[in-house]
Amino acid sequence: MTDQADCEGEAESSGRRLSGNALGAVYMLLSGIGFTVYIVLAKELSKEVHPIFLAFWRSFFACLISVPVILRVGVSSLRTKRPGLLLARSMFGTLGFALAMLAVSDFFTLSLSQFNAISFSRSLFVTVLAAVVLREMVGPHRWGAVAIGFFGVLIMVLPGLFIFWRPGALDSLSLDMGTLCALGSAFFLAVAIVLVKTLSAELSAVALLTYANVLSTLLLLPFCFIFWSMPSLETWGWMAFMAATGFVAQFCYISAVSAGDASFISPLDYLRLPMATVADLLVVGLLPGTNVWIGAGIIIVSAVYITLRDRKKKAQKVTVLQGR
Repeated sequence: MTDQADCEGEAESSGRRLSGNALGAVYMLLSGIGFTVYIVLAKELSKEVHPIFLAFWRSFFACLISVPVILRVGVSSLRTKRPGLLLARSMFGTLGFALAMLAVSDFFTLSLSQFNAISFSRSLFVTVLAAVVLREMVGPHRWGAVAIGFFGVLIMVLPGLFIFWRPGALDSLSLDMGTLCALGSAFFLAVAIVLVKTLSAELSAVALLTYANVLSTLLLLPFCFIFWSMPSLETWGWMAFMAATGFVAQFCYISAVSAGDASFISPLDYLRLPMATVADLLVVGLLPGTNVWIGAGIIIVSAVYITLRDRKKKAQKVTVLQGR
C-alpha cells in the first residue's frame, strides 16, 4: 500500500513538474516574441529619435506600468538592507540596457539577428564573473565550454580571422561600433545578473524589476535632456507600446524561469535568434551570414552544456545532503 502511494506521489510530482515546464515554455515563447517586437520597434523608432532618449522613455513608461503591480504585492516588498549593491546592479543594468538600444539602433548596421546572437554571450560572461566575483567553483568542463563559447563569439564578430587564407580576408578585420556596443551590453548585463543572484535572496523578482526601471529612469534623466527630441504624437504612442512590450517580455521571462526547470527552460530562450532572423527578413530584407549561424550555434551549444552541467552539480549536492 505504501509503495503504491509512493508511486502515485511520484507520478503526481512528475505531472506537476511537467505542467510547470509546459507553462514555462509558453512564457518563454511569449517572452521571445515580446523581445523581438521590442527590438524591432527600437530600431525603427531610432530613425526619428536618439536611442538614449528612447531608452529613458522606455524606462519611464515601464515605471508607470509597474506601479499597479507593486501596489498589488505591497510596497513593503521594496525594502532592502543593501541599497548600495542595488544601486550598483542598476548602474550596470542601465549601461547594458542603453548599449543594447544603441547597438540595435539605426545608427549602426548591426542586424537584429546579429545582436541577438552576440547577446547570447551573456551566459558565458556570467559564468566567468560568478567564478571571479561570487567565488563559485567552476570546473574544467565548464571552463572549456566557456572557452569554446567565446570562440563562437570571435567567429561572429571577426569572421575574416577564420578565412585568413583568402585574399583580402584580413583587410576588414575590425570591430564596428554596433558590435562593440552589443558586446558591452552583454558584459554589463552579465554583471547585473551576477549581482541579482546576491540580491534575489532579499528581494522578489517583481521588486528587482521595479527598482531596475526606477533607477534606470533616474540615471538616464540627464542624458534625456542632452539628446532631447520632439517626436510626433504617433511616435509617443509607439514608444509607450515599446515600453509595454519590453515590460511584458521581462515579466514573461521571469515567470518562465520561475515556473519550469532552468535546464529545460533556458535553451528555449535561443528561439529569439530565428525570430529575429524572420524580423530582419521582413523589416530590412536581409538574412544573417554563415558566420553568424556558426558562431551562434557554438555559443548556444556551450551555454546549454554549462546549464546542464550546473543542474548535474546541484543534483549531486542534493544527493550528498540527503545521504547524510
